Amino acid sequence: MKANLKIDHGLFQRLKNDPPQWWKNLKDDRELYIDIRKDNYINVYYNGGSIMKLEGASKYRAKINVEYIPLEGEKEYLPFNFQNDNISFLKHKPIELGNFSKKSLGEIKKWIKKFYPNSSEKGIQGRYVIKNKKGNGFFIDTEFQYDYKRIDMVWVDLEKKKIAFVELKTIGDKNLYKKTIGEQLKKYSDFAKKYKNELIKYYSEIYLIKEKLGLLPKFVKVKSLEDYELIEKPILLVGDCTQGWIKNNAEELNGNIKDVAFGSLYQGKDTYNFRIPYESSRNCFRLSEG
Repeated sequence: MKANLKIDHGLFQRLKNDPPQWWKNLKDDRELYIDIRKDNYINVYYNGGSIMKLEGASKYRAKINVEYIPLEGEKEYLPFNFQNDNISFLKHKPIELGNFSKKSLGEIKKWIKKFYPNSSEKGIQGRYVIKNKKGNGFFIDTEFQYDYKRIDMVWVDLEKKKIAFVELKTIGDKNLYKKTIGEQLKKYSDFAKKYKNELIKYYSEIYLIKEKLGLLPKFVKVKSLEDYELIEKPILLVGDCTQGWIKNNAEELNGNIKDVAFGSLYQGKDTYNFRIPYESSRNCFRLSEG
């Protein structure tokens, strides 16, 4: 596993020692969540859409997907301009950010929601991160990239001192109903087994950076994650279930993943309290011993 993460990287140092107002405004928005990346940059997310990719050891550099940028005076339709038999758009400017004021963030969020509504997998992912407030654990990371693959979420269990990969699905995902779901989860398990020690060290460093920048949930009080253990098999989370769907699908799905997943959770669209399934209970199944 290649990771160039540096706890004392210039970007993190400057944000801690002399935080600009726009950074404070992003941190203060409770609908946003912020992830640290292994190549020393930061993503700021809303509903799974990246409002900002921020980097730079000595000078801030940042960018946003052009599709998320609202235009000043934007309406449902933009007029064309006709001049000398030529047709063009009238000139439009992006909105003023005002150091990411509530107004400008609200406009950007509207655009992201067009791509990732609350009912989408990305929207559900974001709500799990920001709404989990039970205090037994938290999501320390999302969208972890490795070898051209992606792990949706990474959970830290504060009570059992465990770290776990979480694969998030919606009931509308066709891949959920194929036996290949087991192959996907096995790849995550193989990766975790191969780099277990490196991953614990990596997330210990992510934790320290987030603590330094004030990005951890308020209920998190531990000093470090150095003595935590990585669960080698991932957990499957389906986040928009109905009881009817669970009754018709959970048993077969559990059979497809029982050898490669630590457990599975089937939760409703308004339920965001994640927990590791150490024991089987209603809609929460322990599938593996290791």
